[in-house]
Amino acid sequence: MILLAKIGVGLMGTAVVSGAMLCSEGFMAIKVHEKRANGTNISLILPAAIVPATLAVIPNDHLAQASEQLQPYMPLFDAALPALEECPDGVLVEVTDPHEHVLITKDGGSVNVDVNDSDEIVHVSIPLRAALSTLHEIAESNGRI
Repeated sequence: MILLAKIGVGLMGTAVVSGAMLCSEGFMAIKVHEKRANGTNISLILPAAIVPATLAVIPNDHLAQASEQLQPYMPLFDAALPALEECPDGVLVEVTDPHEHVLITKDGGSVNVDVNDSDEIVHVSIPLRAALSTLHEIAESNGRI
């Protein structure tokens, strides 16, 4: 009986630590609403730690071009994203024209991108820490940085 209790406590502790690690970088939110009749509605909330983990299983040759293009800008991202975390929340970019509206805001430790056009409404929220680790993962995928 005591052995089963120890196994249960060990499994529960492992589950709690795993959950904490998975959620450590925050959550991404992705919502898409098509405005047409019977249009698709997608709403996902995922741990942001999934993205770098997913990139780790993609073959490096699939990311080679993105890696080469990203590498020259990594010092900029390394300076800008932590500084952006320290900035007050608010609107970063807003573009309005007769057929669409794009709004990029900073809210807490996340950047939100909202697009509303004649066909669909899209919302994406990405934690800044997860964005930086993802950029590093892509840049390093070609073996050079």
